[in-house]
Amino acid sequence: MWAKTAERSMTLTELLSKMQPRASQDLFYFADFWDVMEKRGFGPMLALPSFIACTPVGAIPGVPSLSGVTILLIALQILLGSRHPWLPQKVMDIHCDADQLRNIVVKVKPHAARVDRFLVPRCFFMRKPVFRSLIALNCVGCGLVMIPLELIPFMGLIPALAVFIMAVGMATDDGAVALIGVTISLFGFALGFEHLPNAIG
Repeated sequence: MWAKTAERSMTLTELLSKMQPRASQDLFYFADFWDVMEKRGFGPMLALPSFIACTPVGAIPGVPSLSGVTILLIALQILLGSRHPWLPQKVMDIHCDADQLRNIVVKVKPHAARVDRFLVPRCFFMRKPVFRSLIALNCVGCGLVMIPLELIPFMGLIPALAVFIMAVGMATDDGAVALIGVTISLFGFALGFEHLPNAIG
């Protein structure tokens, strides 16, 4: 079981490499990443929009909301028990500047390589439906709260970071990391609900 899990899991460096646009690209579309990663499960799918929302690209108006909606749609499919993720074409057409994303990935990769030493397949209880649903439910909440929190500078970063950590845990089969993401999401909810009236008002 351990060997099979290790074969299917990814490293954080590998995940980031899949997010790195080709040198010839001017724009990086969500569909580009989707085509490469759709058979690797829901973890990588959640990682891309949450990662973008955590970077300077996430400061562009509209990006946090689009990322939140994308996270919401993917997480809902986990809750519904879908075997393969699906997104509408409008979401697949979401794009960002390829050079900007490429530079961010290049800068993050050396740090990711160090983090990879601590990412190992463990805590397999997260594969059980109840824990899988717990992670998905937290991602749904994070996606929802990211939309109004876009109105408050940098507030959407916490739920986006929580989803990214949960996604990394799912992609690398590291349940301990996924649980860290769940903990951060709970902190993000508390902070979000505290500031939500200001965002709406």
